[in-house]
Amino acid sequence: MFDKEIEAIAKCTELVKELDEDAKFRVIKYLIERFGIGTTTNPAQTNNGSKPVNNPKLLNGNSDNFEDISDTQQEDDNDYPSLKDLVVKNYPKTEPEWVLCYAFFASKFGTDTFKREDIIEKYKENNRSSTSTTANLANNINSCIKKDWIKSQNNTFIIKPEGIAYAKEILKGNSTSKEVKAVKKKKEKPTAE
Repeated sequence: MFDKEIEAIAKCTELVKELDEDAKFRVIKYLIERFGIGTTTNPAQTNNGSKPVNNPKLLNGNSDNFEDISDTQQEDDNDYPSLKDLVVKNYPKTEPEWVLCYAFFASKFGTDTFKREDIIEKYKENNRSSTSTTANLANNINSCIKKDWIKSQNNTFIIKPEGIAYAKEILKGNSTSKEVKAVKKKKEKPTAE
């Protein structure tokens, strides 16, 4: 176990060492939040006497520069439109954006892993499932991976911080993509000879 720990530290150090201080902080903060490391919940502490407050702390007890992620997450969850509202509002403009939004919902707003089957279920949930969307799902997932929105891990996926940020923008109606409308092919008329 100790060897794996040293290897993980070495890999993380190698990847993070050339980043600026803010980027290093964001990466480490993301990893701490992602794996729930060092967080404690004190049920005696409440926010205006209404609900328990989750106090993220570093292992040494220092919580400087950490915001209370659980409270903002709780509030944000209620602010997102439903999947059916996304169809009405037409916020995602491309299929990869739809896949990202489905992944965002399937991963509990970027806090958990998700599978291909979860995306298919989300397609069905808002009546956008078709043979075409299912057939092209692998291409659309690969597009999300190429854009650094999601990352594959064996048979599961995670949403990367860039994907979480862009999914939140899409859900606010701020997609940066141009809408791609389906083009209906015209049937050619047989020519008279």
